Amino acid sequence: MGTHRLAGFTIIETMLFLAISGLLIVALIAGTGASLNIQRYRDATESFKSVLQQQYADIISVQNDRDNTWSCGGTAIPDSDAVTPQDRGQSDCMLIGKYVRVDSNEISIYRIIGYGSSSAGGADDIAALKSDYLLNVSGVDEPEVDESELEWGTKIAWPAITETGAVHPAAGTPRTLGVLVLRSPSSGQIYTFTSNDIPAKDAIGSLTFANMIVAGNAVPGQGAQLICIDSDGLYDGGDRAIYLSGYASGTSAVELRTNDYMQEQGILSRC
Repeated sequence: MGTHRLAGFTIIETMLFLAISGLLIVALIAGTGASLNIQRYRDATESFKSVLQQQYADIISVQNDRDNTWSCGGTAIPDSDAVTPQDRGQSDCMLIGKYVRVDSNEISIYRIIGYGSSSAGGADDIAALKSDYLLNVSGVDEPEVDESELEWGTKIAWPAITETGAVHPAAGTPRTLGVLVLRSPSSGQIYTFTSNDIPAKDAIGSLTFANMIVAGNAVPGQGAQLICIDSDGLYDGGDRAIYLSGYASGTSAVELRTNDYMQEQGILSRC
């Protein structure tokens, strides 16, 4: 009588199949997770870019949404409990700009009110903004502040390499940044001033802005800023940055840059 052998897999073959399948599944999950983190990082950088661009859009198309209980005095502070309120469009105060305070991953946006304190007239727009107007945040006792955070745990950081090709002493560490966007009441021209030093949230006021309004391609002043975005471990990369050009005057001055792009353009700076 002949011997019959049943077709099938041996235990070793089955175990080998399961092991290979498991490795493939783990690799697939890991790859999917990495792709998701990269997309989250890119979304975070795009979102921060949009935040900065929005400030220019708000100043270009000013919307006066206050009620008619305000008045304006010599301190450029709207008074919501005024005895003699001024209707919208008849106040001596005007919405003149926005201030963006960024501390690592925290974003605070203030509305800036201007009051024409002098009719002397500065030599130019910047001189006039500094000497002919009193600037302050809207609502000094309870400032009107929009609070948010950079998405997915990202934060702004110092570049690894400066524009001169030197290693930055604080490379890759979290940083602070203040961005002041003002529109000249006389010419309508938009000006941007930045500073790497920011006051505490409750200490932002007229002195903050007076110190930032400096003409010329330097910081503080109108100089360019390379704002690296740290991925905070989302993925082994984090080479994206927001570039705010010198003498910025509109949304087009806010660009997204990568290390590859800067290398292709011959720019020495790197994140």
